[in-house]
Amino acid sequence: MASYRPITTEIAAPTTSGSATTVSGADIVRVTDTSGNHHVLTLLNANDETIGTLTLGKGEIFLLRKREDDKVFAANSSVRLTRVTYPR
Repeated sequence: MASYRPITTEIAAPTTSGSATTVSGADIVRVTDTSGNHHVLTLLNANDETIGTLTLGKGEIFLLRKREDDKVFAANSSVRLTRVTYPR
């Protein structure tokens, strides 16, 4: 099993593109859905153009690899984001 450690405090995902976050310039972000519902996560580039979207399953946890200036936001603030070290 891969291990990693948090580098920043976990935050609630912003819920609009205008408030999207780089998660402190992270290139690896731990994403978790703390609700009992599915929610869409959106990845934007530095110009606020959509790179892609994905749906988080109920309680899903995964590591998102992105560029340091890419931004993320989610459909619901129950999605949590944390900058983490690269898994080993």
